[in-house]
Amino acid sequence: MGQLTYFLAIGLGIGAVYALAALGIVTLYTGSGLANFAQGDLLVLAGLVAVTVAGAGYGWFLGLLAGLLATAVAGLVLGLLFVRPMRDRRLDVDVVVIGTLGVAITLTQLSGVWFGRQPQRLSSPLAGVSIPVGDLRVPAHYLLLVVVAVLVFLALRWFGRRTDVGLQLRAVAGGIQAARDAGVRVGRMLVIAWVITGVVGGIAGVLVASVVPLAPESGLPLGVNGFAAAIIGGLASPGGAVVGGLVVGLSESLAGGYLNDAVRQSIAPLVLLIVLVVRPGGLLGRTATARVA
Repeated sequence: MGQLTYFLAIGLGIGAVYALAALGIVTLYTGSGLANFAQGDLLVLAGLVAVTVAGAGYGWFLGLLAGLLATAVAGLVLGLLFVRPMRDRRLDVDVVVIGTLGVAITLTQLSGVWFGRQPQRLSSPLAGVSIPVGDLRVPAHYLLLVVVAVLVFLALRWFGRRTDVGLQLRAVAGGIQAARDAGVRVGRMLVIAWVITGVVGGIAGVLVASVVPLAPESGLPLGVNGFAAAIIGGLASPGGAVVGGLVVGLSESLAGGYLNDAVRQSIAPLVLLIVLVVRPGGLLGRTATARVA
């Protein structure tokens, strides 16, 4: 029983990272109707920036701020130079998909040039602190992951329902032309949605850098698992993103603990397939067709 509790605790922490990645994807989708396949690379960018800043002697907190600034700027650039022109010109969806994949590849290559190819890890602010679980001990950083994921979810929920910008983002997601007719500045909202997505991804990236070493190529598995979590929960549901992330994290932890690492690595696509067969709209979502960008 103690071992099971330990695996569940680890799974909740890892699931919180996937939940944050999924929240970034869902935030962009619910704020613009677009899906982001470069989210994993934004996570890695933030994590590597934080590692570099903290390693230069400026500490974890300044590393966090630098990582968030880097992904916020990346989101701003993507919104200004990538998404907005594509949507305004009404390019074919296939072109948009290729462009998004190009962004992911570009971020991976640039990260390799800037930070090197070797995996790097960020020292946790809670290093050395652990929580007893039976005869085992869980690093307190995993609890921090869960707490931050919940706080980010609550903040995004409040922002989307209680602020003017949040309501405008929801209007854009409901229909570009209808939002324009209502006086919403759609281009500005798309850029804001990307910036928020970058910041949420940055939070996840800095936190996960204290759990596993990050390399430029780490963006692909993080992005795949984050996207799987978003779809499992329901692509338009922030609450579903949290549920989906925890489902993937717990499944991975249990599979890695009781089976083997190969099964652990394939668990996210397997869970996604099962959910899509049983409930195509996701656990907390409704069946819908997503636009991709």
